[in-house]
Amino acid sequence: MAKNDRITSRAKVGVLFLILVGVFGLAILWSSIKVTWIDGDMWRKRAEDLTKDYMPMEAHRGNIYSSDGKTLATTVPECDLIFDFSRRPVLNKQGKVKYKEGTHDTLFLPTIADSNYTKYVDSVCLILHNAYPDSSAAAFRRILDKERNAKKPRAYVVIQRHLPYSDWDKICRMPGWRHAVVKYNGKESVIHNNRFHIYGNMAESTIGFKPSYLSEKYTGLEGYYDSILRGRDGKVLCRRLTRGSWIPVRGSGNITVSDTIRTDSIPGFPVIDGQSIVATIDTRLQDISQYSLEKTLRRYGSTAGCAILMEVETGNVLVCSSLILDTAKNKYEEKPYRNVAVTDLYEPGSIFKPVLLTAMYNDNSFTLDTSMLLPVGTKRFSANSKVVVDHDMPNAMYPLWKAVAVSSNVAFCELAWRFYNNHRRDTLFAQVSRIFPFQKINVDLTGCNEYTSRTHSLRYDNDFLRFCYGYTAAVSPLRMATFYNALANKGKMVKPRFCKGIIVDGKMEELPVQVINERICSEKTAETLRDLLIGVVEGGTGDNIKNDTYTIAGKTGTAVTKPGATTSNATFVGFFPADKPKYTCLVMMRDINYFGRNAAPVFQDIADCVVSLDKELDCRPTMNKMAEIKKSQRNGKGMQYTLPTVAKAPQAEVRLVHKRLGLDYSNVTMQSKWCTFRDPVDSLGLRGEYVKYEASQQRVPNCYGMTVKDAILLCRSLGLDVTFEGYGKVVEQTPKARTPMTKGTTVHLKLKPKR
Repeated sequence: MAKNDRITSRAKVGVLFLILVGVFGLAILWSSIKVTWIDGDMWRKRAEDLTKDYMPMEAHRGNIYSSDGKTLATTVPECDLIFDFSRRPVLNKQGKVKYKEGTHDTLFLPTIADSNYTKYVDSVCLILHNAYPDSSAAAFRRILDKERNAKKPRAYVVIQRHLPYSDWDKICRMPGWRHAVVKYNGKESVIHNNRFHIYGNMAESTIGFKPSYLSEKYTGLEGYYDSILRGRDGKVLCRRLTRGSWIPVRGSGNITVSDTIRTDSIPGFPVIDGQSIVATIDTRLQDISQYSLEKTLRRYGSTAGCAILMEVETGNVLVCSSLILDTAKNKYEEKPYRNVAVTDLYEPGSIFKPVLLTAMYNDNSFTLDTSMLLPVGTKRFSANSKVVVDHDMPNAMYPLWKAVAVSSNVAFCELAWRFYNNHRRDTLFAQVSRIFPFQKINVDLTGCNEYTSRTHSLRYDNDFLRFCYGYTAAVSPLRMATFYNALANKGKMVKPRFCKGIIVDGKMEELPVQVINERICSEKTAETLRDLLIGVVEGGTGDNIKNDTYTIAGKTGTAVTKPGATTSNATFVGFFPADKPKYTCLVMMRDINYFGRNAAPVFQDIADCVVSLDKELDCRPTMNKMAEIKKSQRNGKGMQYTLPTVAKAPQAEVRLVHKRLGLDYSNVTMQSKWCTFRDPVDSLGLRGEYVKYEASQQRVPNCYGMTVKDAILLCRSLGLDVTFEGYGKVVEQTPKARTPMTKGTTVHLKLKPKR
């Protein structure tokens, strides 16, 4: 009985065990059915939420193109090259960790197999060296070997930041290497979009800088049109890999490491790429101007300078060079927050005189005549004023046109003193303010602070007189160029612009021309000012850029940086071709020991380039006219053009030459020992004639264009010693003309035959 009871107890326990196993089995079966079929969608969604997420995707920034169709700025991807050198345990088919044979040590393998590492490591190092030549391939090899062979290799090793995407992609394509290249640092991609300027530092202050790697703010055109260029960021679906790496999911296809990062965005968060813009900058003209400006700045030791070229009718700024001396590098560069043409305020000097003259022509209370006589030389206008001096000019009476040509300070002070002495601020300054943009003109550039022009009260006599020849008023170069552009445009002042249009659906939508002042003067006044400015180049202070191909109307300006200083700001501004103006140009150099005419050759370099490139600019009539003049000289027809020309020569010898050639010499001046030939200026009704020349006893004379015989005679008459090299006529002299003479000064002349 007891035996049967034990059997029964065991049977009960067995049955109970079987029941429990069955219950657990049914529970497991039910859970599997519930997870797979009933709650399957929910669990699959949760798993997907853990392995997939929507990552921010940056929109492609639009490009900036030049007016001649070149790319000025574009977005180039750069990558941080990060390697994962950690070792991973080897798993068997059952997913269990393998051990080394005969030991309990876990078997680890590197992310890059030894065979692939040894075979391709030199190629990787060579790619890095080509991208960064300052570091040798051997140096990169030492870094890689050290990190890979370390006792505990790291899973995050930064080898090089800002690596070009093309080089980064080559490394990813190396067999066996792509799994070791880190693609995402957490949820942040190692690929960054960087703004790249195709032409380097050329016009960078106009195009715009991004001051720091992490900053989102731009300067220049980049900043002003940022909302158009930036576009709108979106989100894309990414899949999570091991070790926190994420890659974008594109449809149902497989994603490889070398595939492009950009994918289709999700509904509701579209990636909208930025639109491109077309700048007004012309790369060909910008290159020429920057080269010529930098060469001239370096020659004269200037601290900064700028060159501006504008289209007369549209205000498009084709050239905007802003070079500043970096003393540490001894190099002229464009800087982020200083565009000399826009931000710098300076006293313009004599280029301000046409502004004053235009205001006077607009005043109906009196009448100006280009033939009216005005005093030049020296004059004190009141007991409270200082003496106004015209350097190297005798006390005489000049007609207005000649006073403009030689840039007489005394003549302009006389005009203002005669008509506006008792109405300085309320009449004269008010007239000037109506035609000149003293206030901000709000150009389409960001980060270049455009300051309001500064002027004195003109209450004191000295301030009033200095205002008449370009002092006591600080203006920017761009505003001066805008005023001269209005004179060229028959009195219509348009706003300078740096963006020509926006590209929409592959086509450019041009921005409208904005007018600042519909009429700063009458067309007749603008034409009169044009003729006076032609006289400056044809027979005045700007005659060093006179040429036979096209006419120039311009004005030189020299402004001493501060009272008693030896340095000055030199400017030349004008427009061309003078008969039908199409372009306005201004060149300014800061802190040099020379004069406004020294800025003129940069103007001519730019103008020559424009004339050679602009197919619509027909200068042949001017050339044909000059050919007729030369032909008439050969045929002996027309006394106006048959005179032998000289730079400077003793008048007695000039008269002797005329006598021996059988020419009329009654027009050869007898007022001085020396004379010079003044070319005819048709627009002013001037005929070719000889005028007197009196050399200053305190300054070195200008020997340019003279024969060596006459140059030596002139210099020695002033007590100067002379040396020379070459033959022909003088093309260069040291020291420069108008340099103050000291005892024992020797003038060295460089001669070259005229071709």
